[in-house]
Amino acid sequence: MAKLLEGMRVVDLTQFLSGPFGTQLLAGMGAQVIKVETPGKGSAERSSTPFAGAKGVSTKRQTEEDLSLPVLKRNRNKESVTLNLKTAEGKALFFRLIERADVVMENFRPGTMEKLGLSYEAVKAVNPSIIYCSLNGFGDIQAYKNLPAFDIVIQAMSGLMCVNGDSDGPPTRANVAVADIGAGIYCCIGILAAFIYRQRTGVGQRVDVSMIETALSYLMDEAPDFWATQGVPYRNGSRVTRLTPFNCYKAQDGDYVIASGTDAHWQTILRIMGREDLLEDSRYKESSQRAKNTQEVDGIINAWSKGLAADEAVKALQAGGIPCAKVKTIPEAYSDPELVGFGSIVPVRHPVAGEINEVKSWDFPIHFSEDETRFSRPAPLLGEQNTQIYQGLLGLGTEELAALRAKGVI
Repeated sequence: MAKLLEGMRVVDLTQFLSGPFGTQLLAGMGAQVIKVETPGKGSAERSSTPFAGAKGVSTKRQTEEDLSLPVLKRNRNKESVTLNLKTAEGKALFFRLIERADVVMENFRPGTMEKLGLSYEAVKAVNPSIIYCSLNGFGDIQAYKNLPAFDIVIQAMSGLMCVNGDSDGPPTRANVAVADIGAGIYCCIGILAAFIYRQRTGVGQRVDVSMIETALSYLMDEAPDFWATQGVPYRNGSRVTRLTPFNCYKAQDGDYVIASGTDAHWQTILRIMGREDLLEDSRYKESSQRAKNTQEVDGIINAWSKGLAADEAVKALQAGGIPCAKVKTIPEAYSDPELVGFGSIVPVRHPVAGEINEVKSWDFPIHFSEDETRFSRPAPLLGEQNTQIYQGLLGLGTEELAALRAKGVI
């Protein structure tokens, strides 16, 4: 059976998290993603700890074949070639790849591709139908475009941190790199849209995604709330006060969450807790009143569940149809037998050592009726596909390949 994106060839110049995440999604759907890396050292994430291999996981390499866990998780289904883009011969090889490619994606700092002579205009001159995707922190916003763009910087500048954290604490970043990951997803969406457009018209184009605009797009409810109240959205921890009870609560052995959206939910919760005496209490009966008494509502629930195990509290609430869940640790979530059995969680695989069973990762999160979409191949070793790509795709001879290797071009 043909893969979803079989026939799409992507030249991947990305590094760190955002870009590799986006190209990995394309690779997962069957595109041939050729990751171009610096000879000898590879892309930036190859030096990131921890490392994994035949001897397990460690903060330092235990064998020469150990690979960075970020590489193993972000580069599944990809192919790796080494190429020095600062040399004339390296650029010539790059443009030969471009002649045979559908997409090129990069996430260097603004101006880097131009300095290398690999701008959109230069690439388009070689392949007019190319889809050229650029991802960076601030896009073409002139005042910001040269600022270093780490995820926490983007979260701060976009307003995300303003609404994250406890009410009596400082603004807090989301502990997942949401701007990085979201920008990678938006790149994947943009590339696919441009690919469909090219199929209809034959016209390629440039696709630009910025982390700042990605983060701004997340404020779906918070920004409207600000304009409605004419005030800065205050931090509520895990609360959404207008939907009280909506928070993280304490049980005897851990935490759990309730996401109550209606007055009917509140009435059911009271009955489950054995607090029918509060059913007609005007302080809590309607959502607008509960919102004014959020602390008291949370106190009532915590008083009930402090003597119960989290699983007991959740089971009782779920039996009444209340949206709730135990707060799991990462090991608990990644060991969930239902998720593991369904195939949502898989062992990380090393290209030489095989499965590293103590380390788990997510598998492809989209399911298609006409394709078994999975990350079926582990991340490649540095330059693992040099011979396959340079000889098989570009037609270089063995001696030519050896000479390029000796010069440090590949």
